[in-house]
Amino acid sequence: MFHSKLSIDHLGEERGWPCRYQFQVESCNGENQMARIKWRESNGENQMLRSRARTIGGFFAGLVFLTLLTACGPKNPDLRPEDSKLIDGISLLMKDLVANHPDIKNWDQNAVEIQIHKKLPVGIATPAGWKLTWPSATSHELPYVYVPWMLTGTYPNHFAAENASYTAGSPVPSSVVQDLTKQQLGDDPYFAAIVDVRYSNKDKKWIIFTSVPYLPVTDNAYGWATVVNGRWKVIDFGTALVGCGKVPAEVQSEFGFGCPNN
Repeated sequence: MFHSKLSIDHLGEERGWPCRYQFQVESCNGENQMARIKWRESNGENQMLRSRARTIGGFFAGLVFLTLLTACGPKNPDLRPEDSKLIDGISLLMKDLVANHPDIKNWDQNAVEIQIHKKLPVGIATPAGWKLTWPSATSHELPYVYVPWMLTGTYPNHFAAENASYTAGSPVPSSVVQDLTKQQLGDDPYFAAIVDVRYSNKDKKWIIFTSVPYLPVTDNAYGWATVVNGRWKVIDFGTALVGCGKVPAEVQSEFGFGCPNN
């Protein structure tokens, strides 16, 4: 923990006593993000401090306190995650995919290890996670990856426009998103992100969602859910012509989709 002491000496006009106004400032410790100020007045025998010394001391104490609060406040969630978080996240995603879906692994492990330990791209914030893109990646490397927010330990207030699938409809509660995610991913939460989950404004009994794989092993897909026996249930999922014959035409059209027989 960082400690800082500030002392102000004031020669009292009364009785010629030297007065000292001392502040001990303790900065945040990283865990509870608290800043504390301790103060002590001392002037030898009677512990009196002149009003002017108090005013000056109070000003400096407030200045130090505000500086520490600024330095110790919550980290801006819109900032880029640290490289170490991103590298650890990519490593975990690869390990998880190899364990659960070995047949679709499409990179060379040694090549990617070298790739991610070089200077990383800046990347952008998307609903699926922090996206890193390597425009010049070889066939043995990762062209891009989404590092999920649950692995970066952050969640931004703002996203890049990229990856915003739908402007129609209306947002759904997080509890519904979690339910649909569990239905789609089961016990494999590190395969993809379920994002852009929206109610249909044409018919509130329908929800659309997008699945974004964290690693470049398959394309983005979308799906539909509706109420079955009092709860939301995914009824179709894929990359094209999803929900045809199941989802009302006006709901499909609301989100820019259609079917051959509509």
